[in-house]
Amino acid sequence: MNFLNRVIVITGASSGIGRQLAIDFAARGAIVVGCGRSIIKLKEALKEVRRTSPRSTMIGCDVGDVEQVRGMMKKILADYGQIDILVNNAGIGMRKPFIETALETVEQLMRTNYLGAVYCTHEALPSMIARRIGHIVNISSGAGKIGTLNLAAYCGSKFALNGWSESLYHELKPLGIKVSVICPGPVQTDFNRDFRDSEPKAPPGMIVSTEAVCREVIHAIDNDKFEVIMPRSLALVSAFARLMPGLFRALAQRRFRKYVKVPESTVDRLTMTGTGGVD
Repeated sequence: MNFLNRVIVITGASSGIGRQLAIDFAARGAIVVGCGRSIIKLKEALKEVRRTSPRSTMIGCDVGDVEQVRGMMKKILADYGQIDILVNNAGIGMRKPFIETALETVEQLMRTNYLGAVYCTHEALPSMIARRIGHIVNISSGAGKIGTLNLAAYCGSKFALNGWSESLYHELKPLGIKVSVICPGPVQTDFNRDFRDSEPKAPPGMIVSTEAVCREVIHAIDNDKFEVIMPRSLALVSAFARLMPGLFRALAQRRFRKYVKVPESTVDRLTMTGTGGVD
């Protein structure tokens, strides 16, 4: 695709994959509109982006807030008149046993990782459909293909994103709108740094760089690919899990089992409340 003067909206553009995508698209002549919650980081990213794309901009927006998303999309369409590509990249993560995860945290993960993409896409689609052209790119994760220990809340948000993307593909293809979903392994960003040393660790061969992810995003757009699972080792494991789910689950359980412990908070709670019935 010729990205010259294409209007590309990227959520979560203040750091990591989003920032690198903004820089890469700008270098290819696109007009980049990035968004994020950190105004300071957005300003820093914008300096890089405007070196090659002076018309690009950044907007402060929490994609988990539907009113903020509506305001942002309205401004983008008023200022630029169109959205050619929407990259739903914003995401948050955590690694903790589900029983120790506050429900508020689960809700926050769903709002940002899944509903954020839903909100942005819902606002961008009418103008794309009217023009019969557009591309939705959803940055998911290998955790959206394979359920992983202590990532239940995160996996749930990414599985939702993958299923939603598949449905969108069938709805939008006849209308001229393309959909892609990118599922990388752990990425070398601040996003994963906080829990990269927690067990069980990801195999080194499955860890990818932001630059590699961005190359796959651009390649998927250029070649109209629906799904990309990267690196190749993760794609092979995902295929194994899909074709032989019972065997895969048994092997995964053997690996994960030693890391499962009864949370102390649960033991304390049972001790305090008791487990008996009504007298």
